[in-house]
Amino acid sequence: MYALFTALPFVGHLNPLIRQAAALQRRGWRVAVASTREMAAHVHSEAPEVPFVDLGELGGIAGRMRAAEEAASAEPDYRRGALHFLAPLSEMWPVLFDGLVHAMSSDRPDVVVVDLFTSAGFSAAEKAGLPYVVNNPSLLNAIPTELMPPNWRVPFAMSPRSVHDARPRHRLLEPITRHAMQLAVKLTIGRQITKQRASRGLPPVPLPELLHGRTIVVNGAFGLDYERTLPPYVHMVGPMLDEDVPPLPEALDRWLSDGMPVTYANLGTVVRASVEQVRRMVEGFDASGMRTLWVVKDSLRERLPKTIPASICVVPRVPSPRAVLSHPNVRVFVSHCGMNSVYESMAAGTPVVGIPMLSDQRDMAVRVADAGVGRWMDKSRFTAAQLASDIARVAGDEAYRRRIAPLQDAFARAGGVERAVDLIVTSGES
Repeated sequence: MYALFTALPFVGHLNPLIRQAAALQRRGWRVAVASTREMAAHVHSEAPEVPFVDLGELGGIAGRMRAAEEAASAEPDYRRGALHFLAPLSEMWPVLFDGLVHAMSSDRPDVVVVDLFTSAGFSAAEKAGLPYVVNNPSLLNAIPTELMPPNWRVPFAMSPRSVHDARPRHRLLEPITRHAMQLAVKLTIGRQITKQRASRGLPPVPLPELLHGRTIVVNGAFGLDYERTLPPYVHMVGPMLDEDVPPLPEALDRWLSDGMPVTYANLGTVVRASVEQVRRMVEGFDASGMRTLWVVKDSLRERLPKTIPASICVVPRVPSPRAVLSHPNVRVFVSHCGMNSVYESMAAGTPVVGIPMLSDQRDMAVRVADAGVGRWMDKSRFTAAQLASDIARVAGDEAYRRRIAPLQDAFARAGGVERAVDLIVTSGES
Protein backbone atom coordinates (compact mmCIF):
# COMPACT_ATOMS: atom_id res chain seq x y z
CA MET A 1 0.00 0.00 0.00
CA TYR A 2 1.19 3.49 -0.88
CA ALA A 3 0.18 6.79 0.74
CA LEU A 4 1.13 10.17 -0.71
CA PHE A 5 1.13 13.15 1.70
CA THR A 6 1.00 16.70 0.40
CA ALA A 7 0.90 20.23 1.78
CA LEU A 8 1.71 23.83 0.99
CA PRO A 9 5.41 24.70 1.28
CA PHE A 10 5.18 25.81 4.91
CA VAL A 11 6.93 24.07 7.79
CA GLY A 12 3.88 24.25 10.05
CA HIS A 13 1.68 22.51 7.49
CA LEU A 14 4.23 19.89 6.46
CA ASN A 15 5.45 18.78 9.88
CA PRO A 16 2.25 16.95 10.95
CA LEU A 17 2.21 15.08 7.63
CA ILE A 18 5.90 14.17 7.90
CA ARG A 19 5.25 12.56 11.29
CA GLN A 20 2.24 10.66 9.98
CA ALA A 21 4.19 9.46 6.95
CA ALA A 22 7.07 8.21 9.10
CA ALA A 23 4.67 6.34 11.41
CA LEU A 24 2.83 4.78 8.48
CA GLN A 25 6.14 3.75 6.95
CA ARG A 26 6.99 1.93 10.18
CA ARG A 27 3.80 -0.09 9.68
CA GLY A 28 5.11 -1.37 6.37
CA TRP A 29 3.44 1.06 3.99
CA ARG A 30 5.26 2.82 1.21
CA VAL A 31 5.01 6.59 1.69
CA ALA A 32 6.18 9.88 0.22
CA VAL A 33 5.77 13.57 1.09
CA ALA A 34 5.11 15.96 -1.81
CA SER A 35 5.64 19.72 -1.86
CA THR A 36 7.62 22.31 -3.77
CA ARG A 37 11.36 21.93 -4.23
CA GLU A 38 12.14 24.51 -1.56
CA MET A 39 10.94 22.08 1.15
CA ALA A 40 13.08 19.08 0.16
CA ALA A 41 15.86 19.85 2.64
CA HIS A 42 13.38 20.36 5.47
CA VAL A 43 11.59 17.06 4.85
CA HIS A 44 14.91 15.24 4.66
CA SER A 45 16.11 16.80 7.93
CA GLU A 46 12.89 15.89 9.74
CA ALA A 47 12.60 12.32 8.39
CA PRO A 48 15.58 11.21 6.24
CA GLU A 49 13.93 7.85 5.55
CA VAL A 50 10.76 9.37 4.01
CA PRO A 51 11.00 9.95 0.23
CA PHE A 52 10.29 13.47 -1.07
CA VAL A 53 8.32 14.16 -4.26
CA ASP A 54 9.40 17.40 -5.94
CA LEU A 55 6.38 19.30 -7.30
CA GLY A 56 8.47 22.06 -8.89
CA GLU A 57 9.92 25.40 -7.88
CA LEU A 58 8.04 28.42 -6.60
CA GLY A 59 10.33 30.83 -8.43
CA GLY A 60 9.13 34.41 -8.05
CA ILE A 61 6.13 33.29 -5.99
CA ALA A 62 8.46 32.84 -3.01
CA GLY A 63 9.33 36.54 -3.00
CA ARG A 64 5.67 37.53 -3.23
CA MET A 65 4.89 35.19 -0.34
CA ARG A 66 7.57 36.86 1.79
CA ALA A 67 5.99 40.23 0.99
CA ALA A 68 2.61 38.85 2.08
CA GLU A 69 4.14 37.58 5.33
CA GLU A 70 5.59 41.04 5.95
CA ALA A 71 2.28 42.78 5.24
CA ALA A 72 0.21 40.34 7.32
CA SER A 73 2.59 40.60 10.28
CA ALA A 74 2.31 44.41 10.19
CA GLU A 75 -1.48 44.54 9.73
CA PRO A 76 -3.28 45.23 13.05
CA ASP A 77 -6.48 43.52 11.85
CA TYR A 78 -5.95 39.74 11.67
CA ARG A 79 -8.72 39.14 9.12
CA ARG A 80 -7.42 41.82 6.77
CA GLY A 81 -3.94 40.47 7.28
CA ALA A 82 -5.03 37.02 6.10
CA LEU A 83 -6.17 38.50 2.78
CA HIS A 84 -2.56 39.31 1.89
CA PHE A 85 -1.94 35.58 1.41
CA LEU A 86 -4.68 35.04 -1.18
CA ALA A 87 -2.71 36.15 -4.25
CA PRO A 88 0.53 34.17 -3.68
CA LEU A 89 -1.41 31.10 -2.55
CA SER A 90 -3.46 31.33 -5.74
CA GLU A 91 -0.25 31.42 -7.75
CA MET A 92 0.96 28.27 -5.98
CA TRP A 93 -2.18 26.31 -6.90
CA PRO A 94 -1.23 25.35 -10.48
CA VAL A 95 2.33 24.48 -9.46
CA LEU A 96 1.04 22.07 -6.82
CA PHE A 97 -1.82 20.70 -8.93
CA ASP A 98 0.26 20.00 -12.03
CA GLY A 99 3.05 18.45 -9.97
CA LEU A 100 0.63 16.22 -8.08
CA VAL A 101 -1.22 15.07 -11.19
CA HIS A 102 2.11 14.06 -12.72
CA ALA A 103 3.25 12.33 -9.52
CA MET A 104 -0.03 10.42 -9.16
CA SER A 105 0.03 9.25 -12.78
CA SER A 106 3.67 8.16 -12.50
CA ASP A 107 3.22 6.27 -9.23
CA ARG A 108 -0.43 5.86 -8.31
CA PRO A 109 -1.05 5.94 -4.53
CA ASP A 110 -3.79 4.04 -2.72
CA VAL A 111 -4.69 7.08 -0.66
CA VAL A 112 -3.69 10.76 -0.59
CA VAL A 113 -3.38 12.71 2.66
CA VAL A 114 -3.91 16.42 1.97
CA ASP A 115 -3.40 19.42 4.23
CA LEU A 116 -6.73 21.22 4.50
CA PHE A 117 -5.31 24.48 3.15
CA THR A 118 -3.92 22.71 0.06
CA SER A 119 -6.99 22.68 -2.18
CA ALA A 120 -4.83 21.76 -5.19
CA GLY A 121 -4.34 18.39 -3.49
CA PHE A 122 -8.09 17.72 -3.26
CA SER A 123 -8.52 18.58 -6.93
CA ALA A 124 -5.58 16.48 -8.08
CA ALA A 125 -6.84 13.46 -6.11
CA GLU A 126 -10.34 14.00 -7.54
CA LYS A 127 -8.96 14.15 -11.09
CA ALA A 128 -7.03 10.91 -10.49
CA GLY A 129 -10.06 9.20 -8.92
CA LEU A 130 -8.22 8.62 -5.65
CA PRO A 131 -9.56 8.63 -2.08
CA TYR A 132 -8.17 11.38 0.11
CA VAL A 133 -7.93 12.08 3.83
CA VAL A 134 -7.82 15.68 5.01
CA ASN A 135 -5.32 16.73 7.66
CA ASN A 136 -6.46 19.83 9.52
CA PRO A 137 -4.05 21.67 11.85
CA SER A 138 -6.91 22.79 14.11
CA LEU A 139 -10.60 23.58 14.44
CA LEU A 140 -9.85 27.29 14.76
CA ASN A 141 -10.41 28.57 11.26
CA ALA A 142 -10.21 25.88 8.65
CA ILE A 143 -13.32 23.67 8.46
CA PRO A 144 -16.09 25.60 6.67
CA THR A 145 -18.90 26.66 8.95
CA GLU A 146 -21.40 24.85 6.67
CA LEU A 147 -19.97 21.57 7.98
CA MET A 148 -19.88 22.46 11.67
CA PRO A 149 -23.04 22.27 13.84
CA PRO A 150 -23.95 25.76 15.14
CA ASN A 151 -22.63 26.61 18.59
CA TRP A 152 -23.14 30.20 19.66
CA ARG A 153 -20.84 29.81 22.68
CA VAL A 154 -17.77 29.04 20.55
CA PRO A 155 -16.14 32.14 19.01
CA PHE A 156 -15.75 32.33 15.26
CA ALA A 157 -12.37 32.30 13.52
CA MET A 158 -10.03 35.25 14.07
CA SER A 159 -12.17 36.61 16.85
CA PRO A 160 -10.51 37.95 20.00
CA ARG A 161 -13.48 36.68 22.02
CA SER A 162 -12.96 34.14 24.77
CA VAL A 163 -15.34 31.21 25.23
CA HIS A 164 -16.00 32.64 28.68
CA ASP A 165 -17.50 35.72 27.02
CA ALA A 166 -20.64 34.01 25.69
CA ARG A 167 -23.38 36.58 26.18
CA PRO A 168 -27.02 36.24 25.08
CA ARG A 169 -26.39 38.67 22.23
CA HIS A 170 -23.91 36.18 20.75
CA ARG A 171 -26.75 33.66 20.41
CA LEU A 172 -28.73 36.23 18.42
CA LEU A 173 -25.74 37.21 16.27
CA GLU A 174 -24.58 33.65 15.55
CA PRO A 175 -26.72 33.06 12.42
CA ILE A 176 -25.79 36.46 10.99
CA THR A 177 -22.08 35.99 11.65
CA ARG A 178 -22.14 32.45 10.28
CA HIS A 179 -23.83 33.61 7.06
CA ALA A 180 -21.39 36.51 6.71
CA MET A 181 -18.39 34.19 7.10
CA GLN A 182 -19.77 31.72 4.57
CA LEU A 183 -20.28 34.54 2.08
CA ALA A 184 -16.80 35.96 2.73
CA VAL A 185 -15.17 32.56 2.16
CA LYS A 186 -17.20 32.02 -1.01
CA LEU A 187 -16.17 35.41 -2.43
CA THR A 188 -12.48 34.99 -1.59
CA ILE A 189 -11.16 31.44 -1.23
CA GLY A 190 -14.14 29.86 -2.99
CA ARG A 191 -13.90 32.12 -6.01
CA GLN A 192 -10.16 31.51 -6.16
CA ILE A 193 -10.55 27.72 -6.11
CA THR A 194 -13.27 27.84 -8.77
CA LYS A 195 -11.03 29.88 -11.05
CA GLN A 196 -8.06 27.56 -10.57
CA ARG A 197 -10.13 24.43 -11.15
CA ALA A 198 -11.56 25.93 -14.34
CA SER A 199 -8.01 26.54 -15.60
CA ARG A 200 -7.48 22.77 -15.45
CA GLY A 201 -10.84 21.77 -16.92
CA LEU A 202 -12.48 20.85 -13.61
CA PRO A 203 -16.08 21.82 -12.76
CA PRO A 204 -16.80 24.33 -9.96
CA VAL A 205 -17.24 22.57 -6.63
CA PRO A 206 -17.65 24.58 -3.41
CA LEU A 207 -15.04 23.87 -0.74
CA PRO A 208 -17.63 22.41 1.69
CA GLU A 209 -18.53 19.79 -0.93
CA LEU A 210 -14.86 18.89 -1.40
CA LEU A 211 -14.67 18.16 2.34
CA HIS A 212 -18.12 16.82 3.24
CA GLY A 213 -17.98 13.19 4.34
CA ARG A 214 -14.21 12.95 3.95
CA THR A 215 -12.17 11.74 6.90
CA ILE A 216 -10.84 14.94 8.49
CA VAL A 217 -8.02 14.43 10.97
CA VAL A 218 -7.73 17.40 13.35
CA ASN A 219 -4.32 17.82 15.02
CA GLY A 220 -5.74 19.02 18.33
CA ALA A 221 -7.61 17.97 21.44
CA PHE A 222 -10.43 19.34 23.52
CA GLY A 223 -9.11 20.94 26.65
CA LEU A 224 -6.98 23.46 24.85
CA ASP A 225 -9.52 23.73 22.06
CA TYR A 226 -13.14 24.40 22.99
CA GLU A 227 -15.52 21.49 23.44
CA ARG A 228 -18.17 21.27 20.73
CA THR A 229 -20.18 18.75 18.72
CA LEU A 230 -18.47 17.57 15.53
CA PRO A 231 -19.66 15.77 12.39
CA PRO A 232 -18.92 12.02 12.55
CA TYR A 233 -16.18 12.28 9.93
CA VAL A 234 -14.19 14.92 11.87
CA HIS A 235 -11.75 13.33 14.33
CA MET A 236 -9.82 15.13 17.08
CA VAL A 237 -6.65 13.05 17.27
CA GLY A 238 -4.38 15.31 19.31
CA PRO A 239 -1.15 17.02 18.29
CA MET A 240 1.29 15.38 15.91
CA LEU A 241 4.31 14.96 18.18
CA ASP A 242 7.24 12.58 18.01
CA GLU A 243 7.40 10.18 20.94
CA ASP A 244 11.15 10.58 21.34
CA VAL A 245 12.74 13.93 22.18
CA PRO A 246 16.36 14.05 20.99
CA PRO A 247 19.04 15.14 23.45
CA LEU A 248 20.37 18.68 23.20
CA PRO A 249 23.92 19.33 22.03
CA GLU A 250 26.25 19.47 25.03
CA ALA A 251 27.13 23.16 24.63
CA LEU A 252 23.47 24.25 24.43
CA ASP A 253 22.47 22.05 27.35
CA ARG A 254 25.29 23.55 29.43
CA TRP A 255 24.24 27.12 28.56
CA LEU A 256 20.63 26.42 29.53
CA SER A 257 21.65 24.76 32.79
CA ASP A 258 24.30 27.17 34.06
CA GLY A 259 22.72 30.33 35.35
CA MET A 260 19.39 32.05 35.87
CA PRO A 261 16.14 30.53 34.52
CA VAL A 262 15.60 30.86 30.78
CA THR A 263 12.91 32.23 28.51
CA TYR A 264 12.81 30.49 25.13
CA ALA A 265 11.57 32.85 22.39
CA ASN A 266 10.66 31.90 18.84
CA LEU A 267 8.14 33.61 16.53
CA GLY A 268 8.15 30.80 13.96
CA THR A 269 9.09 30.52 10.30
CA VAL A 270 6.48 32.83 8.73
CA VAL A 271 6.19 35.83 11.08
CA ARG A 272 8.25 38.91 10.22
CA ALA A 273 8.40 41.13 13.30
CA SER A 274 9.11 44.82 12.70
CA VAL A 275 12.16 46.72 13.92
CA GLU A 276 10.01 48.36 16.59
CA GLN A 277 8.57 45.04 17.79
CA VAL A 278 12.04 43.53 17.92
CA ARG A 279 13.31 46.52 19.94
CA ARG A 280 10.50 46.14 22.46
CA MET A 281 11.21 42.42 22.75
CA VAL A 282 14.92 43.05 23.41
CA GLU A 283 14.08 45.56 26.15
CA GLY A 284 11.43 43.29 27.64
CA PHE A 285 13.71 40.26 27.74
CA ASP A 286 16.46 42.32 29.33
CA ALA A 287 14.11 43.65 32.03
CA SER A 288 12.53 40.28 32.85
CA GLY A 289 15.24 39.15 35.25
CA MET A 290 15.78 35.97 33.22
CA ARG A 291 18.14 34.86 30.49
CA THR A 292 16.68 34.47 26.99
CA LEU A 293 17.40 31.98 24.22
CA TRP A 294 15.94 33.70 21.17
CA VAL A 295 15.59 32.14 17.72
CA VAL A 296 15.80 34.86 15.07
CA LYS A 297 15.92 33.68 11.47
CA ASP A 298 18.76 34.99 9.33
CA SER A 299 16.50 37.19 7.19
CA LEU A 300 15.51 39.20 10.29
CA ARG A 301 18.90 39.54 11.99
CA GLU A 302 19.36 43.03 10.57
CA ARG A 303 16.34 44.18 12.59
CA LEU A 304 18.12 43.51 15.87
CA PRO A 305 19.77 46.40 17.71
CA LYS A 306 23.52 46.68 17.21
CA THR A 307 24.08 45.92 20.89
CA ILE A 308 22.35 42.95 22.52
CA PRO A 309 22.34 42.55 26.33
CA ALA A 310 24.52 39.75 27.64
CA SER A 311 21.46 38.00 29.08
CA ILE A 312 20.10 37.35 25.56
CA CYS A 313 21.54 34.60 23.35
CA VAL A 314 20.39 34.97 19.71
CA VAL A 315 20.61 31.90 17.46
CA PRO A 316 19.25 31.22 13.94
CA ARG A 317 17.72 27.88 14.98
CA VAL A 318 17.78 25.16 17.60
CA PRO A 319 18.12 21.46 16.74
CA SER A 320 14.96 20.52 18.66
CA PRO A 321 12.44 23.04 20.04
CA ARG A 322 10.83 20.21 22.04
CA ALA A 323 14.14 19.46 23.72
CA VAL A 324 14.67 23.12 24.60
CA LEU A 325 11.14 23.48 25.95
CA SER A 326 11.57 20.32 28.02
CA HIS A 327 14.74 21.58 29.72
CA PRO A 328 14.06 22.07 33.45
CA ASN A 329 15.64 25.54 33.48
CA VAL A 330 13.40 26.81 30.63
CA ARG A 331 10.48 28.41 32.43
CA VAL A 332 8.56 30.33 29.74
CA PHE A 333 8.00 30.15 25.99
CA VAL A 334 7.49 33.51 24.23
CA SER A 335 5.69 32.42 21.09
CA HIS A 336 3.68 33.61 18.10
CA CYS A 337 1.17 30.93 19.17
CA GLY A 338 1.32 28.83 16.02
CA MET A 339 -0.53 25.55 16.53
CA ASN A 340 2.48 23.24 16.42
CA SER A 341 4.53 25.50 18.69
CA VAL A 342 1.87 25.73 21.39
CA TYR A 343 1.27 21.98 21.39
CA GLU A 344 5.01 21.33 21.64
CA SER A 345 5.17 23.68 24.61
CA MET A 346 2.24 21.99 26.34
CA ALA A 347 3.75 18.55 25.75
CA ALA A 348 6.96 19.82 27.35
CA GLY A 349 5.11 21.34 30.32
CA THR A 350 6.20 24.91 29.62
CA PRO A 351 3.68 27.79 29.84
CA VAL A 352 3.37 30.45 27.14
CA VAL A 353 3.55 34.19 26.79
CA GLY A 354 1.99 34.85 23.39
CA ILE A 355 2.59 37.58 20.85
CA PRO A 356 0.25 36.37 18.08
CA MET A 357 1.14 38.02 14.79
CA LEU A 358 -1.16 36.79 12.02
CA SER A 359 -4.00 34.55 10.89
CA ASP A 360 -5.32 32.15 13.57
CA GLN A 361 -2.45 32.75 16.00
CA ARG A 362 -4.55 35.12 18.11
CA ASP A 363 -7.28 32.47 18.32
CA MET A 364 -4.76 30.04 19.78
CA ALA A 365 -3.40 32.71 22.13
CA VAL A 366 -6.91 33.28 23.51
CA ARG A 367 -7.30 29.54 24.08
CA VAL A 368 -3.96 29.41 25.88
CA ALA A 369 -5.18 32.12 28.25
CA ASP A 370 -8.58 30.43 28.70
CA ALA A 371 -6.87 27.17 29.65
CA GLY A 372 -4.82 29.06 32.24
CA VAL A 373 -1.51 27.93 30.76
CA GLY A 374 -0.25 31.33 29.65
CA ARG A 375 -0.93 34.95 28.79
CA TRP A 376 -0.89 36.95 25.57
CA MET A 377 -0.34 40.50 24.34
CA ASP A 378 -1.53 42.56 21.39
CA LYS A 379 1.20 42.66 18.74
CA SER A 380 0.60 46.33 17.98
CA ARG A 381 0.27 47.65 21.53
CA PHE A 382 2.49 45.57 23.81
CA THR A 383 5.26 47.36 25.65
CA ALA A 384 8.64 46.16 26.88
CA ALA A 385 7.41 46.56 30.45
CA GLN A 386 4.34 44.41 29.76
CA LEU A 387 6.45 41.70 28.18
CA ALA A 388 8.86 41.68 31.12
CA SER A 389 5.97 41.59 33.59
CA ASP A 390 4.18 38.73 31.83
CA ILE A 391 7.38 36.66 31.59
CA ALA A 392 8.06 37.13 35.30
CA ARG A 393 4.45 36.39 36.21
CA VAL A 394 4.18 33.19 34.16
CA ALA A 395 7.60 31.97 35.24
CA GLY A 396 6.95 32.70 38.91
CA ASP A 397 3.44 31.27 39.29
CA GLU A 398 3.48 27.46 39.35
CA ALA A 399 -0.28 27.40 38.69
CA TYR A 400 0.42 27.94 35.00
CA ARG A 401 2.52 24.78 34.89
CA ARG A 402 0.08 22.74 36.98
CA ARG A 403 -2.74 23.44 34.56
CA ILE A 404 -0.76 21.88 31.70
CA ALA A 405 -1.02 18.33 33.10
CA PRO A 406 -4.74 17.87 32.23
CA LEU A 407 -3.99 19.01 28.68
CA GLN A 408 -1.24 16.42 28.39
CA ASP A 409 -3.73 13.78 29.53
CA ALA A 410 -6.19 14.97 26.86
CA PHE A 411 -3.45 14.70 24.21
CA ALA A 412 -2.73 11.12 25.26
CA ARG A 413 -6.40 10.12 25.19
CA ALA A 414 -6.84 11.61 21.70
CA GLY A 415 -4.26 9.18 20.32
CA GLY A 416 -1.80 11.42 18.52
CA VAL A 417 0.13 10.27 15.46
CA GLU A 418 -0.85 6.62 15.78
CA ARG A 419 -4.57 7.46 15.88
CA ALA A 420 -4.14 9.62 12.78
CA VAL A 421 -2.41 6.75 11.03
CA ASP A 422 -5.20 4.33 12.01
CA LEU A 423 -7.69 6.61 10.21
CA ILE A 424 -5.45 6.88 7.13
CA VAL A 425 -5.07 3.08 6.98
CA THR A 426 -8.84 2.61 7.21
CA SER A 427 -9.41 5.07 4.37
CA GLY A 428 -6.71 3.52 2.20
CA GLU A 429 -7.88 -0.06 2.69
CA SER A 430 -11.62 0.61 2.26
